[in-house]
Amino acid sequence: MTRKNKNEIAVIGQKIQTKIEEIDIFKLTYWKENPRVNAIISQKYKDKNISDEEIEKELWEKESVKELYKEIERHGGLIDEILVKENTVLEGNSRLCAYRHLYINAEKKKNEDEMLKWSFIRARIIPDDTSDQVVFSILGTWHIKGKAKWDTYEKAAYLKRMKTDYGYSYSDIATSISQTVRFVTDNIEAHDLMVKNDVYTLEKFSYFYEFVKEKNKSINTETYKKDPEIVNRIIETIKTDETMKRAEDIRHLPKILKDPKAKKMYLNKEVDFHDAYEISKSRHPEQEDIFYKQIKKTTKLLEECSVARIEEINSDPNKKYILKCLFKEANSISKKTGIKN
Repeated sequence: MTRKNKNEIAVIGQKIQTKIEEIDIFKLTYWKENPRVNAIISQKYKDKNISDEEIEKELWEKESVKELYKEIERHGGLIDEILVKENTVLEGNSRLCAYRHLYINAEKKKNEDEMLKWSFIRARIIPDDTSDQVVFSILGTWHIKGKAKWDTYEKAAYLKRMKTDYGYSYSDIATSISQTVRFVTDNIEAHDLMVKNDVYTLEKFSYFYEFVKEKNKSINTETYKKDPEIVNRIIETIKTDETMKRAEDIRHLPKILKDPKAKKMYLNKEVDFHDAYEISKSRHPEQEDIFYKQIKKTTKLLEECSVARIEEINSDPNKKYILKCLFKEANSISKKTGIKN
């Protein structure tokens, strides 16, 4: 009987030998290429050569890190060790930040036992010659398929780097993270669109992602090709229109674009996104109400009724009866609502 090596990581066909150690927190540095850290740099510092101290300051401002601080303090340590290569924290930068602040807090209290406790952090160390490609594959497995998922922007930034920096095909990326090719391409396109338009508020990524998903649906693709101004207008809306409360609101865009009046007023900036949607909704009640949607669908079926279908109805009393019932109810409701031919 054999026993699995618990300190071995299997990734992209390779077995990486690791070791677990307690490391001095002040001998470690944050990894700028980590998708979460890189997202912070992109958002606030852009191309600035950010220092370790600045990274820590930005991490500590995140509520999620403060919550992590409390959780680690409550448990008295880590549940999962951090991942380290050459004293750089590849995974677990938030945990390192929390540990350093726990140490600082103990130092302020002059509690030497606590200072000693928080001065070392449990780490899984991988070999110095582990390639960036392997590192990113490990991170992707943990954070896209695994238990601690990245934020949407961080995930998209990771996928983008797998494509551009390491040359993975869309299909290979999709396979590695157990997702569809469409998921990968939409995320990368949304990331590129956001960066291209100098939007660094990471919470806005979900808006760009919803827009790209809508734009790339087969029924909508031609609409955007014929009128590229739509893209500019929706990006402006994402940036500045406070009436768009949620990213999911973008799903109403096709309804606006299908109505000539709503579309014209929206693209000409006569109305905001919300009002354009209200115009579309009032002119097309079938968009929101299944009752009117079914009536419109039935009307279209009757309009397109073929000669062959009419002959079929004429020859079958049961089919004719169904049509007779429809006529009867339509005639009745028309009288009640004052509708005349």
